[in-house]
Amino acid sequence: MSNTDRTLPLFHAYPELEINIPRVSLGGFPTPVRRLSGFDCENLWVKRDDLSSTIYGGNKVRKLEFILGDAIKRNIREVVTIGGIGTNHGLATAIYCQRLGIRCTLLLFEQPVTSYVKRNLLLYRHFGARIVFTGSLPKTVLAYYLTHRLSHPAAQYVFAGGSNVLGTIGFVNAAFELRRQVEEGQMPEPNYIVCPLGSNGTLAGLTLGARLAGLHSTVMGVRVTASHLGPFPASTPGAVAKLMAETLRFLRRKSPLVAEVSTRAPEVLDEYFGEGYGCPTSACCEAIDIMKQRGGLDLEPTYTGKTFAAVLDMTRCNRRRSDVVLYWHTYNSVDLSREAESVDFHDLPRSFHRFFEMPEVPVPTCHA
Repeated sequence: MSNTDRTLPLFHAYPELEINIPRVSLGGFPTPVRRLSGFDCENLWVKRDDLSSTIYGGNKVRKLEFILGDAIKRNIREVVTIGGIGTNHGLATAIYCQRLGIRCTLLLFEQPVTSYVKRNLLLYRHFGARIVFTGSLPKTVLAYYLTHRLSHPAAQYVFAGGSNVLGTIGFVNAAFELRRQVEEGQMPEPNYIVCPLGSNGTLAGLTLGARLAGLHSTVMGVRVTASHLGPFPASTPGAVAKLMAETLRFLRRKSPLVAEVSTRAPEVLDEYFGEGYGCPTSACCEAIDIMKQRGGLDLEPTYTGKTFAAVLDMTRCNRRRSDVVLYWHTYNSVDLSREAESVDFHDLPRSFHRFFEMPEVPVPTCHA
């Protein structure tokens, strides 16, 4: 695993947190920032969290450092989490649990089948995860909160996307990391920071962290999952604010030096979600193509394509063309195609076979 000799910026600001909050080093930080040229906005930047690890990058590494650090401290032998059948969080959890000798179980609900969904299903098997198809999202939530816990009470249960208080701390630290990069002159302070809003942790951590770190940036989330689960809020400004408040209370218990800052909800952009979770939109397909051609980065249609579609619209707005916009790139850039090709889908539980036998959801290419 990659390591860094530098104290985490959050721990540097509040040394008591390093003593009181367990963490295992999984990634190589800080991740780089760079300017994106060839776009309408002359000050468009990207935070390359896709390079957070040479094993498997993306935004989940920051969260898992604290989640699995806590599991190790408590001698947990099994971690259970949930997600769609193509969940990147589930894959990251499987990879790092295997490296740490912890069993991993994934409770998976149905989502539109694309090539990367099929690839992830094969990779779960490659990295030793036990996968359980639980059907619809409500049934999966029921299994997570009730039925699976009855049969596996000793496991550590991690909410979708790693977005509990511990996972959110990973992105509080990310904001302090960004402030250090601004102070070192690596980039100007952003006017706007834009990230996906899925399970709330990334947006909650960045927003809370920016306020604690003294950044004047406006953090914005692009909603890529359903806003409500039945009558219950899931990915909403209120849900983000609630997680921010819980995380701040936790941090202040661990170190009274942590300031009492506002946990006011950040701005959430709802209009890029489309027809559902994992369903490509024409705007996200255009964003995927434009980023590949002009920025040289791969996006996908569930999270990053929809988020960058919002960024493109921001940069096309005349009143924002002089603003510094930072797109937080949360997708893994490590190529695991060889590992996926080593698995036969017939080796998966039978309930998953049909996803390899049905046609994929087309992701059209939009030529920029």
